[in-house]
Amino acid sequence: MKCPNCQTSIPIQNINVQTDIGKCDACSSIFKVSDIFTDVNPRFNINHAPAGAWFHQNFNQTTIGATTRSPMAFFLVPFMLVWSGGSLGGIYGSQIVSGEFDLFMSLFGIPFFIGSVVFWSITLMAIWGKVELTFNRQGGTIFTGVGKIGITKRFQWNEVARIEESTSQYKYPGGHGAQIVFEGKNRHTFGSGLNEQRRYYLLQALKTMHAQGR
Repeated sequence: MKCPNCQTSIPIQNINVQTDIGKCDACSSIFKVSDIFTDVNPRFNINHAPAGAWFHQNFNQTTIGATTRSPMAFFLVPFMLVWSGGSLGGIYGSQIVSGEFDLFMSLFGIPFFIGSVVFWSITLMAIWGKVELTFNRQGGTIFTGVGKIGITKRFQWNEVARIEESTSQYKYPGGHGAQIVFEGKNRHTFGSGLNEQRRYYLLQALKTMHAQGR
């Protein structure tokens, strides 16, 4: 067993299964022994990815990902066309057509512009979005976005103490408000836009890779 904080091997005498307590002499941290054993489903097969998810592995690199495509896109696209066309078109389009600048109307339209950017981002994720992790034995990246445009987070495996699922404060259309969490020296959250089946696959696949030493 390794320390979840510094990854140092724990002597057997420092592990008490009955009290569920372990202690690391290297960094003096105390932890629950049960937290070290990942709850990987023994029947989980990483090579059987559900529709919309993928797993690729070669000698140097592993890629695990899933799309955030959702049926909610059928609702979001027409809604956003009406929202953007009605609000932004009425506020800024009328100024462009008339050739007259209205400071009050321009300032009034800023919240609508910001809202359009946010909701169009969610809409595009529901159409073409993805969550993809690319890594080797040392670490890798977590990408969330559309195509090559999005947010990239970097992580090191020796800084990841455990992988779990938690409730997200953000709920995407088609999602369930849950997310995957890398706990450790740095905390990384991702996957809140995935449906339950794809998120479960990513969670179990990452736990499997983590337990096997990547």
